[in-house]
Amino acid sequence: MDPRRLSYFLSVAAHGRMAKAADALGVAQPTLSQQIRALEQDLGTVLFNRTPQGMQLTETGRALREHAQRLMVQTEAARIAIAELEGGMTGTLRIGIIHTYSTAFLPKMIASFGQKYPGVRLDVEIGNALDVERRILSGHLDLAIAFDPAQHSELGIDRLFEERLVLVRAKMRERPPQQSIPLIALSGQPLALLKTTFATRRILDQSLPEGMVLDIRVEMDSVEALIELAKSGGLPTILADRSLTGRRDLELLPIGPPWIRRSGAILWDAHRYQTAAARAFMRIASETTRPLRSPEN
Repeated sequence: MDPRRLSYFLSVAAHGRMAKAADALGVAQPTLSQQIRALEQDLGTVLFNRTPQGMQLTETGRALREHAQRLMVQTEAARIAIAELEGGMTGTLRIGIIHTYSTAFLPKMIASFGQKYPGVRLDVEIGNALDVERRILSGHLDLAIAFDPAQHSELGIDRLFEERLVLVRAKMRERPPQQSIPLIALSGQPLALLKTTFATRRILDQSLPEGMVLDIRVEMDSVEALIELAKSGGLPTILADRSLTGRRDLELLPIGPPWIRRSGAILWDAHRYQTAAARAFMRIASETTRPLRSPEN
């Protein structure tokens, strides 16, 4: 199967119209149309429904897109592997990281990696756990720092540390000191929480005893905004403790016992070649988070 035709096919599938795909590829529209028809003839099937609304993938077209995307990623990986053997570590490493960890761990990892491998450019995307997993599997990210277990079984996982969910609130001298807070004690506490698209929130919701309802006054998609709200003496929030390491301006109360735990991990596509740069970043991520390997009981 001609790789060029596959790249043309993927461009048409992405843009939905021949004219837009031709512009993006820098080829004439008649040439592109001819190549798509030739691909359909080679495969003996129709890949697109031609409609007034544009080019819409058929069922066989959707199946081909999945395999074609993987093939193109593998082809690029082979090119990178050869380049590494011939010229050392260069190119771009695409990293995903969830919002929770973007300020806690990423700056140290980037600084360490940049010092050791100045020839590699880092392209970082911040998103929720499900988004970064999908971006890995679609070939848009080389690896990500998110959670174990992952939502997709095709991902390779290297666990970095374990963490607990904690109640985050402003420090107040007049408040009696506490070491932890039972989950049931939060039932009447007004809270500001992450939205349900975040894994932290889903883990919390799944941990609630039957019949328990939290008093949620505010929902946000920003960890930083929730921290600032809690710090100002506004609504407390619930986050993971490892992302708040060193925050002496906040009171952090582990929720439990039993503790609500989860694990931070590096994720990658288990079916794709990992570049030398990706492997190097994984080592640095492991070294950076080594002090967090022994969680409190």
